[in-house]
Amino acid sequence: MCIPRFKGKGYSEDFCANMKNVQDYINNGGEINLVEHCDDICAHCPNMAGGICKNEEDVKNYDALVKYAVEKGENPLPKNICKDCQWYNICKDINLQHNPSV
Repeated sequence: MCIPRFKGKGYSEDFCANMKNVQDYINNGGEINLVEHCDDICAHCPNMAGGICKNEEDVKNYDALVKYAVEKGENPLPKNICKDCQWYNICKDINLQHNPSV
């Protein structure tokens, strides 16, 4: 959800730099694995402490909803996944082409 919609606004410079690196990796054909646990993006988030996100339950819910939509061949949209996210107003209107093979 967040990677293709990321616009350089975020928690910290480190987080933003890492997210940009992940975004570039994917845009250059890098492999994507959908997971329901802390990942490469989380590793640079200031909300992460000891491998646990302070918003763990929300993030797990978002991850599960995205995974479910993709498995059904649907385009996961912010309005259906993460309306309560603090960044929702930044990315809510950014629609992307869905690639069911991702």
